Amino acid sequence: MKKFCTLGVMLFGSVVGYGAEASALQPVADPQPVLEDLQRKMSTLKSVYLEFTQERRLQLFTEPLASEGVMLIDQPGQIRWETTAPYQSILLGNQKSVAQFERTGSEWKKLKLGFPQMLKRVMDQMTLMHQGRLDALTADFTLSVATGQVAVITLIPKDDKVRAMLASLEVRMLPDFSATSEVVMNEPGGDLTRIVFRREMRNVKYPPTTFDQTKPLDLAAVRAVVDSAP
Repeated sequence: MKKFCTLGVMLFGSVVGYGAEASALQPVADPQPVLEDLQRKMSTLKSVYLEFTQERRLQLFTEPLASEGVMLIDQPGQIRWETTAPYQSILLGNQKSVAQFERTGSEWKKLKLGFPQMLKRVMDQMTLMHQGRLDALTADFTLSVATGQVAVITLIPKDDKVRAMLASLEVRMLPDFSATSEVVMNEPGGDLTRIVFRREMRNVKYPPTTFDQTKPLDLAAVRAVVDSAP
């Protein structure tokens, strides 16, 4: 279970003005129509390229632990979560399997996973969230919606053991639910991980082997294709 929490931090990830913004939010009495509308908007999305920065805020430290990277999603069910700084790692998942790589010198080393089913579960949840299929997550989470300067979908784990480490997961979107701006993972003790998406490109065509779990295409080559698209 501890590994699940650590993995959640890797995947989901000091917010100035956060408290004031949160206090201005108005809860939606019936979130179901909102979730259905979000799913309709996201259903036409075939692929996405996202760049992000991540802050891990711990009560024991005055400065956040920062990292950055990219998230790539391609239908059906392909996901690549790559950390580019301060270290380099790749997580790859599809409907059948998962794989993880770490950079050693000038080469990528494929790691032997001791908990692939748990990893696949988290990767699947990330894919469902981005597809807007939050209704599919209701088996594991209680969902609520609030609107205001931003729109916030809050997911609270139903399992007591998971909730002991993950108090809630907040998906913060633009007011019209057209795009995800950040994700905040709150822990019971006050620690949190915040991921801010700072560049998004939709319906991109990824080159072959981008999601290959044996030898994934280098990110520089992927970016060259993505950036050259009209």
